[in-house]
Amino acid sequence: MNGGNPPSEDDPEQAFSLEAEAAGIVLPKKHHTDPWDVVVIVVALIVLTAGIGEVTGWINLRSGSPPSGGFETQSCSGTPVQTYGTVSSALDPAFASWLDLSAQQLSQAVGGCFHVDVNATAGNGYVPPLGGPHSEFAATYTTPTQGETGGLPSPIVVVPVALSAVAIIYNVPGAPNGLNLSTAVLAGMFLGTITSWNDSAITALNPGVSLSAAPPITTFHRSGATVTNEVLTDFLANGDPAWSSAVGDGLNVSWPVGTGTPTDAAMLAQVAATPGAVGYIEIFGTGPSGVGSAQLEDAAGDFAPAGSVGVWVAANSLANDSAVTTGNWSNFSLANASASGSYPLSVLSYVGIYRDLGVAYGGSLSLSNAAWLLTYLYWLTGTATVAPLPPAFVADALGVLDNETYMGTTIVHLESENGETGESGGETGEF
Repeated sequence: MNGGNPPSEDDPEQAFSLEAEAAGIVLPKKHHTDPWDVVVIVVALIVLTAGIGEVTGWINLRSGSPPSGGFETQSCSGTPVQTYGTVSSALDPAFASWLDLSAQQLSQAVGGCFHVDVNATAGNGYVPPLGGPHSEFAATYTTPTQGETGGLPSPIVVVPVALSAVAIIYNVPGAPNGLNLSTAVLAGMFLGTITSWNDSAITALNPGVSLSAAPPITTFHRSGATVTNEVLTDFLANGDPAWSSAVGDGLNVSWPVGTGTPTDAAMLAQVAATPGAVGYIEIFGTGPSGVGSAQLEDAAGDFAPAGSVGVWVAANSLANDSAVTTGNWSNFSLANASASGSYPLSVLSYVGIYRDLGVAYGGSLSLSNAAWLLTYLYWLTGTATVAPLPPAFVADALGVLDNETYMGTTIVHLESENGETGESGGETGEF
């Protein structure tokens, strides 16, 4: 990825469990919506041939890697399955890499017949991609606006699929990794009002750390429209009145000071090469190396690192949020997490698809390919990135996929080993 590293093909949920245990966090008991467990699902496909029949297959899904047992679903029959998607260019390229890697893992599990072609697109990914050919899903960082849905031929729904984080990185010779920073301090740095690492506002947050010999602060920011800009500036605008009035928030803002960089990779290189530098990058797998990564003050007044535990705690603490329980993700933000240990610059990403995959494409997308698309999306929800999706988020995704239709007929029925289905209200989150 640009800055951090893409998700590893190793066992990410095992690494997450070890980090959680080391942090003293008691994880919820595993159940059918827990993405760390093997999940057995029934897929019921209504096959439109000369007559109408039902084909039922069993899917064994495991997060992060193909299941140890067989993955039995629709028979490949030697015919390749090609799925097309778009990903917002505002997201780090590691997101597209993860989509591709997950497709490869699914393909390996079903005999090599499944393939995904993902292309970057401007904006948030919904329009024009979902309005045109060769785009069956839109991977993005937000929900569509009313203006966008009005330009689409059919209603769409969104499925939560991945967690990532924006890390504040720095190069302060002699300083330890994990310096504590607050919203006010970060705002002051990027406003140009805090210019020394030895500023009392910083040293007060880091007792026992000597910063008197540190070089002056040099700030770097992302040029152009990026999710990292949106997440960081929203955090600053909501927590610092001076930033809110002078700069505001958005994918692309007017930065008071500092140097713009075109990619996260360029920012990482600039910070690593500039003593005294501070910047930010998206983490979609393991964290960056060669620079320090700050701990940020959370809503509870504690400091959380940009790692798997802080991201998961932030998401899991919002399990009862109306967005999760209703499936309507408009205006949802992980920055609202109030639990101690919540990393405030956590990011939830989505995939948008049409509610009726037959009607939307006028039948040009086959029923079989529609079922494969839904299988792929469920596979994504069980594949850990920075951290696995909490159970409530996976339940919402299952509720959405259970209610997908093809010419008015339900395509799949997803259920656990004990016969339970998704209980989330996600099926109501139509846009």
